[in-house]
Amino acid sequence: MLRRLISQLCIIIVVALCFGLLFNAVSLNFYLGIAFGILIQFAVFRAFSYGLEVYATLKNKQLENERIKEFSYQGLAVECPCSKKIKDFVPVKLNSSNYYKCKECSKTVGIVLAAETALVTEPITNTATGDVEAIFNKLVEQQVKQKAS
Repeated sequence: MLRRLISQLCIIIVVALCFGLLFNAVSLNFYLGIAFGILIQFAVFRAFSYGLEVYATLKNKQLENERIKEFSYQGLAVECPCSKKIKDFVPVKLNSSNYYKCKECSKTVGIVLAAETALVTEPITNTATGDVEAIFNKLVEQQVKQKAS
């Protein structure tokens, strides 16, 4: 740490002395050249630091946008049909064909999305736990409604 600080101070002094000698060569004040050299170095350092900060901010925004885009996909936990049965989480799109490359066997695997339906039923409510006759009557009512429609 101390070594780095000393090397940075030496660089500042050498560059400042070069500016001082340059100012002296064109018949200007030597000490004014040193002061100007130090100011120029700090200005360049500040501009460079600001540029790096802006670049890092833009890169982070870009990565965040890509991450949001990836999370917007729906995904499935799938298993490769090869002999190794490698499990992986793969993003899928419902409006296009879905493929992924297995990490282990390096083969392209297609994902088939299948839809299933289920009948929605109404729970039996407002009956006592031991009242079997009320439950039976409710079931009969439901069957009559289904046959009528």
